[in-house]
Amino acid sequence: MRRLLLSFAAMASVLFTGCEKPENTLRTLQDEVSAYASKPSDEAAAKIDANFTKLDAQIADLRGSGKTDQADSIAQQRDALQAQYAAARMTASLLKAKEAAANVGEAFRKVGEALSQTLKGVSTNQE
Repeated sequence: MRRLLLSFAAMASVLFTGCEKPENTLRTLQDEVSAYASKPSDEAAAKIDANFTKLDAQIADLRGSGKTDQADSIAQQRDALQAQYAAARMTASLLKAKEAAANVGEAFRKVGEALSQTLKGVSTNQE
């Protein structure tokens, strides 16, 4: 629900892209991607996705107003930042998978211990 609200708010902000310079949006994204790389969360990802959408709209506005050189420059920076974000998301996914595997391993260890205790109890009762 929270992610949906953040996405809706970001989409509403796209309507007002003329109020903010794309350079400011780009700086905001750089900060958000950097923060996401060190502490990923679904909420941060939603904000980043929304700001990429906003930046894309700002780039389109620049192109529409004939500022293609500026639009191309910002688009290149956006693409580089998108690659950094993709790498951060991949790292976050790998860390989640590693944590999940560790949790599964721990669960199997506990089941093994319980089974071992049960078998010891059964063998003691048979003697």
